[in-house]
Amino acid sequence: MYHLALVYTETNENLHGAQQMNETVRAIESALKFKGHRVTLIPASIHMLSEIERIGTIDVIFNACTGINNKREQANVVAMLEVLDIPFVGSPLSAQIMGIHKSLAKRIFKSVGVPVTNFQVFRTGEEVLDESLKFPLIVKPEHEGSSLGITGDSVVFNNEELYKRINKVIKEFNQPALVEEFVAGREFTIGVLGTSNPRVLPMIEILYTNEEGFYTVEIKAEDQAGQVCPPDLSEKKTAELKDYALRAYKALGCSEFARLDVRMDKHENPYFIEINTLPGMQPGYSDFPKMANAAGYDYNELIEELLKEAVNNKKY
Repeated sequence: MYHLALVYTETNENLHGAQQMNETVRAIESALKFKGHRVTLIPASIHMLSEIERIGTIDVIFNACTGINNKREQANVVAMLEVLDIPFVGSPLSAQIMGIHKSLAKRIFKSVGVPVTNFQVFRTGEEVLDESLKFPLIVKPEHEGSSLGITGDSVVFNNEELYKRINKVIKEFNQPALVEEFVAGREFTIGVLGTSNPRVLPMIEILYTNEEGFYTVEIKAEDQAGQVCPPDLSEKKTAELKDYALRAYKALGCSEFARLDVRMDKHENPYFIEINTLPGMQPGYSDFPKMANAAGYDYNELIEELLKEAVNNKKY
């Protein structure tokens, strides 16, 4: 049995996100204790390393922290953890950085043959639109999660709408705007579990009832989208998506777990949108535990599996 530090985000600028984090932390702590482990809760802060060292002997850290103040700091927390030289659950710093920078992840996906849409990063709002991009386009903050910054106005159909939205994102989120071709069609999320021998979990299809047909921050917060797991896909198409997901996961150097989002056009051509290198883990709610459950893992078993992977596969 291990003595663990469970690191988590104590504050969250998003109320829905804060509620999810609180329930997730309680569930992870309960699952670890159920398996006989000793758990010490550590809220993420600039004093986190000192607090962990004061505890004494820590065998492993369970990282459930999406940043100290915001999502953009998710990788910063991992950088702090790596300094301790203690095994931890979650992908290493390099994977976290590439995952949170969506344009970097897309370039890496493309380099290993994983299909992505054409995209462009706007840092000032004055850049000329790349002529390879075709409307409609979707505009989003480059470093956010949980659909923050995405509304019904995020899909644009002309230059006037485009630049208005770009400048709004840059101003409100104080970060670059990512512009990519919008794929109208089915959407799936794909979970990958493991490190040295990662495997793809049963996929979830997102079912939209809203007019926009994509996740907005309102739809995400109000849980208005439906789901089906596994989706109605041919064996051939399922195998294709799983192959792409594994390629993307390995190319970024992910460990333990991650979740990838993909959209498919009317011709069933898939386009990988992004990767979440620290997916939500709220039992009965978050996508990753749902997919793991479909693969035969109850929540306690899933948490234990992540712990074993972290201990057996030191990542730096």
